[in-house]
Parts: sequence; structure tokens; C-alpha cells
Amino acid sequence: MTARSMVTRLLVVIFVVALVGFCVFLYLVPPFFTASPETFSKPTTDAAPGVDGIADPTERLIAARGRYLVVTAGCMGCHQLPTPQGPDLSRYLAGGMKLHTEAGTFVTRNLTPDAETGIGNRTEEDVKRILRSGIYPDGRVVSYRVMPWGSYTSWTEEDRHAVVVYLRHLPAVVHPIPNAVLTHTPLSDALAIEEVYAGRDYGGAPKK
Repeated sequence: MTARSMVTRLLVVIFVVALVGFCVFLYLVPPFFTASPETFSKPTTDAAPGVDGIADPTERLIAARGRYLVVTAGCMGCHQLPTPQGPDLSRYLAGGMKLHTEAGTFVTRNLTPDAETGIGNRTEEDVKRILRSGIYPDGRVVSYRVMPWGSYTSWTEEDRHAVVVYLRHLPAVVHPIPNAVLTHTPLSDALAIEEVYAGRDYGGAPKK
């Protein structure tokens, strides 16, 4: 047997051993999906207060739709109060998370119906307009870098109404939110933001 053939056989043996070892590894490693997606999302879903306490059956159904949208849109991901132990679920959607951007530091708003620190003093149209077009009641444009309102523009008006109804039924939490600390003025021109979202009209003057 020549030296070349011995080397060839050795390489074949090494390859076969490596292949068998890799197959054994794949067999023994746990499957990537040991639970359904619903199991992974259950803590977030359970954190959202239910709607069973709403007496009117029609309003309860509308609020249930709103709850579904709030949960699936991931509102709790930002509108939460972080603690060393994790989000403070006892103050659901009361805001308080700091978001650091190139324009400065923003703090997520309190979405509970508290009249002083939440949305209790906002009209339904005020809330729907932010979801629809990112426009504050005073005309300012919410930075799409801290609130992805463009992702909600495809919702129907019925969807936005359902979200407002659900938010109105959340437990009111007194939680003052400080204003943003800006290093410079963020993008505030609604027409410029239209360019980001494919030229749609999100509250600015019509294009000419």
C-alpha cells in the first residue's frame, strides 16, 4: 500500500467519523421549537388586562379586538416601566421606558386613562390621529424612530377605535412622564415623513 493510498483512506475515515459524529449531535440536540409560539407569547398576552368586566356586550367585543391589537402590536415592549426584575406589569402601559436616539432621550408615554398623566384628557380623535398619522394634538410629529406609527397606518378606523376603547378600560395609573431631553430638533416636517412612508399623506399639507 502506497503512502498516498494510506493518506486517502485516513482522510475517508476521518470524514466518515466526522459525518457520523455530526449526525449524532443533530440527533441528541433538543429541537429548536420545543413549544408553540403561543407559549412564548403567553407572558405578554397574560399581562394585558382582560375585558370580561365590561358590562355592555358590544363594547366588550370591541375592547377585546383592541386588546388583541395592543398585544400583537407589542405596545408593552416600549410603554412599560422597566425594573431590575423586569417590566412592572402592575402598571400596564403606564410608560416610562427611556429611548435613546441621535436626537436625544425620549420617555414612552403613559397610555392608561389617568386624566392627569395618561390619555384621560385626550379625545378619541387625538389618540387615533397619532396611530393614523403620528401627529400630536398640537401639530408636532411623533418621531418615527421612537414610535413606529407607520406600522399602524394600515389599521382600519374600526381597529383604531377598538384600541382606544380598550385603552379607556385599562386601570388608570398615575405616572408622570418627563418630556424628552433633546440634543437637537428631530424631524418634525410631516411632508418629509411622507417620503419615508412611500409618499402617503400623514397629516401634512397636500403635495403640489
